[in-house]
Amino acid sequence: MARPVNDDAEIVAAAKALIADHERRASEGDLEKIVANFAQDIVMLAADAPLVVGMQAFREFYTGLLQTGTWHFVHDYTGAEVMGDSVVLYGVARGTLEPVAGAAESFANNFIITVKQTASGPRIWRAAFAAAGE
Repeated sequence: MARPVNDDAEIVAAAKALIADHERRASEGDLEKIVANFAQDIVMLAADAPLVVGMQAFREFYTGLLQTGTWHFVHDYTGAEVMGDSVVLYGVARGTLEPVAGAAESFANNFIITVKQTASGPRIWRAAFAAAGE
């Protein structure tokens, strides 16, 4: 049975709200609040970084990021596709890193993020990032 179109819009809106919450939590720098938005079986690929598989590896990866400074970023979406109980979102994440020492650095990364419905609600399940070309 096909889902009504407005169900897709609600699923996409919930996924974007989850990612917006992640943006806020990341800027706060609280690891426990950050990991709450991710599925236990998270898989993440970032350019120039090892593949992150599972929550323990994600915690270790994000701990390293947080030690570099304060991150502020937003996701600008160019598309979203609903696939069953998952949403694939893509676009460009832009922001700044305020390092522990030194001047702030701007960045822009292309992204693909899959948010899936879990027993605990929507969670970020898969993510890939690569530097956006100028």
